[in-house]
Amino acid sequence: MTSAKAKILLIGVALLGLGACNKPGSTSGNASGDAETAGTVAASDASAGKKLDTYVEAHNSFVDTFGFEEKAAAYRKSDIAHASIEGPFNVDAGWIEQGLTKLKAARAMPGGSGDLDTAADALIASMGKVQTHLADLENYYSSKKYLDDKLARGKAEDARMLAELDAAEKDFTRYSAVLDVALAKRDQAMLETLKGSSPIKYNTKLALLHAKALIGLFNAPEDVNKPDLFAKGDAEVAIIEKAIADAHQEATKAGKRDPSGLSSLTSMIGDYRTLKQGHEVRNLKSMVDNYNRAVDSSNTFGNTE
Repeated sequence: MTSAKAKILLIGVALLGLGACNKPGSTSGNASGDAETAGTVAASDASAGKKLDTYVEAHNSFVDTFGFEEKAAAYRKSDIAHASIEGPFNVDAGWIEQGLTKLKAARAMPGGSGDLDTAADALIASMGKVQTHLADLENYYSSKKYLDDKLARGKAEDARMLAELDAAEKDFTRYSAVLDVALAKRDQAMLETLKGSSPIKYNTKLALLHAKALIGLFNAPEDVNKPDLFAKGDAEVAIIEKAIADAHQEATKAGKRDPSGLSSLTSMIGDYRTLKQGHEVRNLKSMVDNYNRAVDSSNTFGNTE
């Protein structure tokens, strides 16, 4: 892994409390035929939206605690090829199966992007191999059978395990990229829908999207020393802080609590300013941690509007 940071969680639609966004003119007309067509379109949009959200849940499960990213890193760190029987070994399948279950459920749903379905098919195949192999090796390592065979089986299967992890990582990267494109399209439509109707939700969404853009500026260790990226980062921070302030103002006017997750975004901005001052990669990792907390909180609890 050459990235300076861990992978980020993706924003689902749950925090908005919305179904599919209405298309302009989709409910116009009074004839029964128009109403039936509008109902069919709405049902189709809702189905596609549910599928996309389930794909997001699968992605986040692979990135989150005990998911694929964590378990792949742990296996690689064990460095089986050069290890002695003293270890230590951290080999298990974690919660990869839960992510696979969500991924398969999303794939089975109707509608949605053909490109995303194709990427999901590839990931289901490669991630399935990883889950099965890690689960099998988990028993070998947890029961310390490697003491009996002097780690012979572990070393014999190491190259295949690493190749399977690499293949799944490649497929997950592709899946994440295609999913990101689909979400970007929906995000823009949602922002337009929310702008004039739900200011708290609009500003929450805006803050989260620009927080994601801020983190996306830094992708390699050397990026934390590039002044041009911090200039762009400062612009993103200005938008995020205004959105947070506007959301707070609207929530206060409505007698409601601040939207879930915004405090974590404020902490993320603090990490950014520390990064700008000291240029240490660990501060970028802290930014990602706080961003992920904001997304997890928003996806789980939504907001108060």
